[in-house]
Amino acid sequence: MNGGFLTDKVRHVRPAARMDNETYRIRVEDLFRDLRNESGEWDPAVLEQLEELALLPRKTRYFFRVLNDQPLDVQAHFYRLILSRLQGKDFYADLERHIRHRFYEAREEIKELLGSLGDARLVPALMHVIALTEEGWLAGELIRIVLSYDPEVLRKPVDESLQSGDYLLQCLGIYLAGKSKSDPLLEVLGRFYRRPFGDKVDRLERKAYDALMEGIEGASDGLLLRWLRDSSARVRELGIVAVARRRLKAAVGDLVRLVLVDAKTRSRAAQTLLDFEEEGLLEFSAEDEGGRAVKEILVSAKRDPLLNTLKDLIREESGAVREVTLKMVRLVPAPDRLLGAVARVAVEDRLRGVQLAALQTLARLDRERFMDAAAEIMTEAAGTVHPEVAEGLEALTAGTLTEEERKRLAAEVERRRKKREEALDKFAGTIESWRHDLE
Repeated sequence: MNGGFLTDKVRHVRPAARMDNETYRIRVEDLFRDLRNESGEWDPAVLEQLEELALLPRKTRYFFRVLNDQPLDVQAHFYRLILSRLQGKDFYADLERHIRHRFYEAREEIKELLGSLGDARLVPALMHVIALTEEGWLAGELIRIVLSYDPEVLRKPVDESLQSGDYLLQCLGIYLAGKSKSDPLLEVLGRFYRRPFGDKVDRLERKAYDALMEGIEGASDGLLLRWLRDSSARVRELGIVAVARRRLKAAVGDLVRLVLVDAKTRSRAAQTLLDFEEEGLLEFSAEDEGGRAVKEILVSAKRDPLLNTLKDLIREESGAVREVTLKMVRLVPAPDRLLGAVARVAVEDRLRGVQLAALQTLARLDRERFMDAAAEIMTEAAGTVHPEVAEGLEALTAGTLTEEERKRLAAEVERRRKKREEALDKFAGTIESWRHDLE
């Protein structure tokens, strides 16, 4: 008898699309009563009918009304089905209305139910509801629920929202990625940031950047290093800012590569290396872990192209690049071809950090060139040398030169000063003679 009853129900499912709403509701109630058989298991034939009825167009709200009274496991099954299969503005409007009412009626139950779903196929529907609702509190509740899902569950839906071109969905995807602080979503957002598009693209770009900056505190070191190696200069810039904020010592090697080969990010990468040095994370010395990473790159590079690159970088417009390059010279095997350029910078450059870096490099690698540069700087007129350079040079001479070398340096300085004074006196005499001739 039960089989005949079910057969009769199956036969009458298809015409249900033409049922009025009340008849439809009654049919759904009857089927839910028959869903569990005598053994307590779900009857496959009844379940099939309910699933067909659940997906009928323009009937969703009436199905949900009956579904509210069912056990949570039954509700969860049909939420997964409906949210993953139905689409369209009308459906999302009905879904928003239903969820909003459920929060009023049974807040904890609907929160538990939605929180248990965790299925990537239904996340887009929830995101549409969040974007659609005008109730800020509801959007907040749903965002917290969505963020409780595994980040891998959210990866594809967030990616789809960013690629949708729908401004509100894109904003939501950006927000979720930043708040998640997780690699899967930050990776997706990083790809969007590489080439943002859509309405109000400038706003989307700013929002994406801010979200990425918020998310980096939870990102893995591996993700930040991948950003440094990305094919997009925008993403590499992002990676530099990220490793600087995280003070990621493991990034030293990648930052050095950017200084050597990437004109677009070179200056910022160099400044980050200098910041690392100031914070004690890096020393340009073979005894330091970070310094060994720098040396490894320099040693493995082809020698002639490397030396040519370093020579060019010593003349780079950016002071940070010049300073870092001068410090890298200390770790280059047999750097003789570079020391003449280093000596010129030591005497001629007027950025104190660059000049000091050149002097320190000479003090380590070429004592005679260092003494010559020191003598030239000490001979200059008072006020033309920055006080920090003068102090640094004094410390270098005291810590580097022997007593005999210091005496030789003092004598050379005195000789050059006398020579300069004689030249000035001669020039002044020539000028006076010129003036007298005019009279």
